[in-house]
Amino acid sequence: MGLSTRIAPRSRGKLGRSSLKTVIVHAVPLLIAMITVLPFAYVAIISVQHVFYLAGDPRLWLSHALTLDTYGHMLFDTMMGKWMLNSLIVAGSVTILGLAIYTGAGYVFFLNRSHRLVNVLFGFVMIGIMTPRMVTIIPVFMMFRDVSLLNTYPALILPPLAIPVGVFLVRQALFAFPMELVDAARVDGASELRAFRLVVVPLLAPSLVVVGIYTFMEQWREFMWPLISTSVTSMMTLPVGLSTFQSEFRTDWGLFMAGVAIAIIPGAAVFLLFQRWFLRGLTAGALRG
Repeated sequence: MGLSTRIAPRSRGKLGRSSLKTVIVHAVPLLIAMITVLPFAYVAIISVQHVFYLAGDPRLWLSHALTLDTYGHMLFDTMMGKWMLNSLIVAGSVTILGLAIYTGAGYVFFLNRSHRLVNVLFGFVMIGIMTPRMVTIIPVFMMFRDVSLLNTYPALILPPLAIPVGVFLVRQALFAFPMELVDAARVDGASELRAFRLVVVPLLAPSLVVVGIYTFMEQWREFMWPLISTSVTSMMTLPVGLSTFQSEFRTDWGLFMAGVAIAIIPGAAVFLLFQRWFLRGLTAGALRG
């Protein structure tokens, strides 16, 4: 009896700590999920109402009549389709061209990492990554203005290709790459370019998907450079076009939020489509390590 009396408090203490740990383990992810979902829920609620004043009280979020006219008006009575096409062209072109440039440059930097000059050049790449874009945006604007390329697709596509984050990511991914396979291809008579195309690129695909999704999402939501480089409505990208619906005196926030909801769909679709590859690319280095 005495032994049971001595053990019972310890058992209750362990049970209490276990229960508290279980609550924390489940409550923290739930809280993070709620914080993440709340903005999307707010957009969805406001987008089905004609709201001209954003109420801070959540009880007033559904104070107007619900309607899907906001989506119909945004899709068929505005230039939403043209803006979305522009964003797809720009983001898709930057992603495809960027992957080709980043993969080739990253591979070259990795193979020649023991050369001092190559390391100096890679240092400039790192400086380019760390330099704020606001420092270079005005000189780049003046360059494109002087050659009369503003309000064109090249003006929207070419400057983002000079952002070298993808070069760094590809080079780092190659540190976990089995270079013995490339050596075997060379022994079999494959040229450097053929070994790169048939061996390196396919096995590096998961990491390239991560770089591609990152590049696409960055360009899909890019606002500052398209705002500066375009003044013609038909050449605006989606974020810039949506900003024209905001007015200092009267803004149909329901219509605006409908556009925001539509703008979320392509990016979410790209992530969901390549989710399996994305997760594989994130864990590739850890699994090989």
